[in-house]
Amino acid sequence: MISVNSNGKEFFDSIKADFSKLASKEETDKLLRTIASTLTGVMRDRVHVRGKDANEQQIGTYSPEYMKVRTGDFKSPKIVRGVNKGQARKKYNRTADIKVILSLTRQMENDMSICEKNPIKTTYGYAIGYQNELNFEKLTHLEEKYNKKILTKLSKAEEELTNEIVNNFLNDRATN
Repeated sequence: MISVNSNGKEFFDSIKADFSKLASKEETDKLLRTIASTLTGVMRDRVHVRGKDANEQQIGTYSPEYMKVRTGDFKSPKIVRGVNKGQARKKYNRTADIKVILSLTRQMENDMSICEKNPIKTTYGYAIGYQNELNFEKLTHLEEKYNKKILTKLSKAEEELTNEIVNNFLNDRATN
């Protein structure tokens, strides 16, 4: 934090001066990019590894049928019906953990990033999401299915991390 020993006017003038340094387009962009890149990894871990929603609660659990596909635990190692009959079943090398982590092939979790097709820049920064529209549709469907905010809201820890990044950024600027 910035330590100020002065009267009110000097304090507010000091804060105003600090924010005018921050207000340059390059500095603001650097801060927003730092926040987005840091949060992308943290959110990927929360959702695709730990299986937690924005309230840090378990997203859900997979059905026994889905777990057979996920783990490859079929009675027959080969497909027994359909156009691929007789071919080997695909191995996903996933664990038997039944917590929902929005991942089977890892394609969705690998697609999660700072959206840079444009890049997508919102009025308050960069967007974190999926480059592939299908993955965004999956997320929307899963948030509706489980009636939870998964990636459309930050967790308390992610909000605190954002505040910490901003404070560190301001402190760095104040000492330079």
